[in-house]
Order: sequence, then structure tokens, then C-alpha cells
Amino acid sequence: MSTWETQTVTLRDTGDLLKEQMPHLIPEKHTDKGPLTLQARMTCWREDNGHTSAFWEFGFNGQLCLLFDLENGHCTMLHPGGRQMKENWENDRAVTDFFRKVSMGDCRAWLQAFLVRWEKMLKTSAPLTTGPSTVQPTAPASNHISWITTGVLTSFVIMGIIIACIH
Repeated sequence: MSTWETQTVTLRDTGDLLKEQMPHLIPEKHTDKGPLTLQARMTCWREDNGHTSAFWEFGFNGQLCLLFDLENGHCTMLHPGGRQMKENWENDRAVTDFFRKVSMGDCRAWLQAFLVRWEKMLKTSAPLTTGPSTVQPTAPASNHISWITTGVLTSFVIMGIIIACIH
């Protein structure tokens, strides 16, 4: 299965998990009337030492409410609208395990696949020169690759999951 196919499967699984969670959430007084829209975004990156880090952001109707940090496993409420979701998910090991698996397992594999392709692309697109380069690099190539990977892969891996749920 290709990297893109696994991302599609993961996106579908994430959407299914969040749809299952929606009936347990009652709109807070801090949210607008009407359909409740849940947005989720996962961002992951690979550090220079090879360690993968990630976090999830969740919001309702465009308002960022909750941050789930995989490094420490804690949810941080950023807006009162995320209180109920935070309480539910802190007590639901299956949900937190799912987010951890996607972030640290799937994302790590996606990053690795991206790095392999990126390094091949850099090797094949290197300019042909007949003499020594006059510009010396100021940092190791891995720093550039990690930085570029962070920026580009964040764009690839960001999951925008919108689930409308009319209460």
C-alpha cells in the first residue's frame, strides 16, 4: 500500500473515531447555535536526532479548543468549548492510544517515506559543476532536510476533518 493510500485510510479511521465521539459531546454555552463542526489537525515532524514529535489540535466551529501533546500525553484546554472533550478523552484510553498510534506510528512511516523520496530528489537534481563550489554550506544537510520536511510534511499530514453534527 502506498503512503498516500495509508494516509487516506488513516484519515477515514480518524473521521470514524471522531464521529463516534460526537454524540457524547453536548454543545457548550460558549459555542454558536446550529450545526456543531469539529475540526482536527495533526502535525508531526522529525527532529535532527531522528525523534518523531507530534501534536493534535481540535476545535469547534473554527475556535481552537484543545491541544493534545504526544510528548507528555496531556490535553490542554485552550477554550472553554473543549472542556467536555478533554474530560472524555482523558478517561478514554482507546482514543488517546489511537491518536498516539497515528502520530508516532503512521506519521513516522510517512516521514520516512517522504525523506527517502526527498533525498533521492536532491541527489538527482544536484547541479552539474566542473569546479569547486564557491559557496560553503553553513549547516549540515540533515538540518536543511529536517526543516524542509517539517514544513512540507506538515502540509501533507495536516488532517482537516470536518464533521457536522446537528444537535
